[in-house]
Amino acid sequence: MQLASQDSALRSPNWSLIIIGAALVGVLAGYIYTLIAKPQLLPPVLRIGALREPMTVLVLGVDVVYSERGRGRNQVADKDAFTGRSDTIMVCRLDPYRNSLGVLSIPRDTQVRIPSHGTQKINAANAIGGPYLAQTTVSQFLGMPIDHYIVLNVHGLVDLVNELGGITIDIQKKMQYMDWTAKLKIDLEPGVHTLTGNQAMGFVRFRHDALGDIGRVQRQELFMHAVLDRAMKPESWAKIPKLMEIALKYVNTDMSTGDLMMLAQYARGVPKSNQFMAMMPGNFAGSGDWEVSKTDVRKMVARLNGSAFMVADKDEMRIAVENASATKGLGNKLAKMLRDRGYRHVFVRASNDERPTSLKRTRIIAQKGNPEDAEIVKADLRSHGDIVTASVGDIESSVTIMVGDDLAPVLAD
Repeated sequence: MQLASQDSALRSPNWSLIIIGAALVGVLAGYIYTLIAKPQLLPPVLRIGALREPMTVLVLGVDVVYSERGRGRNQVADKDAFTGRSDTIMVCRLDPYRNSLGVLSIPRDTQVRIPSHGTQKINAANAIGGPYLAQTTVSQFLGMPIDHYIVLNVHGLVDLVNELGGITIDIQKKMQYMDWTAKLKIDLEPGVHTLTGNQAMGFVRFRHDALGDIGRVQRQELFMHAVLDRAMKPESWAKIPKLMEIALKYVNTDMSTGDLMMLAQYARGVPKSNQFMAMMPGNFAGSGDWEVSKTDVRKMVARLNGSAFMVADKDEMRIAVENASATKGLGNKLAKMLRDRGYRHVFVRASNDERPTSLKRTRIIAQKGNPEDAEIVKADLRSHGDIVTASVGDIESSVTIMVGDDLAPVLAD
């Protein structure tokens, strides 16, 4: 009888161990899913194979370099070269402690001191001394260390965008130009479009409007937003290995493949509210170059490193208003309302008549990386609109408001 009892005990399941085991499996599965799908929900110390310390990376998009064969329209582009002038100059700050991504764009025509080569446009540094000189030049200009560099040949952009299935962008104005030297035809209509790789390259390289290179920097920021939005979609996650394979063909960097994968994984997981993009503020000089004050440099570097700006008073903000709604005169109505609420410097920009459809939701653009100011404006709009932290508005404003259809009932009151 005793033996039978012992045998029964041996066969009886230990429910405590089963429950504990099932719980551990569930926790592990949840951790793995979160690490892959939503790494931003994990503290940095638990992100295996992910970014754990803040990192600053210089990203350069180099101009097309041509071989010595041929002249004019018959020149041959060297698709493997990384020694051209840098069309795109971005300083990216990735901070896992704040779960943030900051991108500061520096216009290519910004006048800086290049070590041992005097004062020149900043885009010349890479052509003169390669990425190390470019890294040193930008680091000294900003007064902050830069950990790594990534140089991207523009031809890689085409394949990357095509692999993603295109990038959806709201094109603000008609863009037409034929660059015979680069063999690039740009022909884009206003409105929301999903761009192919060639179209995307035309979008980010176009500079034949009133703003020249500054307009191009603004479009590059729009492109960056679109890429991050696309990368966050689940259907894009499986493409990361292929995208990395393509990138390695067109990238020159001092980082390993594993490091690049880590940065891509981190950037994909940063929520929109923690993404900061801005262009280095400045003014056009008589030569057409971009002049930047030391005060603005210090301010933007502080912002890039996580410091908040002092919120400006309403009577100090410069507010640009553009009517992008289907209701005529809405921009002027909003400008009047803002003046009545204490904003002294409000001006109305001409509406874009080429836009095929109206903007449904208002955009409040923090033009100089100042979302705190944009929050003040949004509160006076009864919390209508989406805040966009990027330098894609009027370059003379601190906040640009693109009036959407959602403000029509508010202004009717």
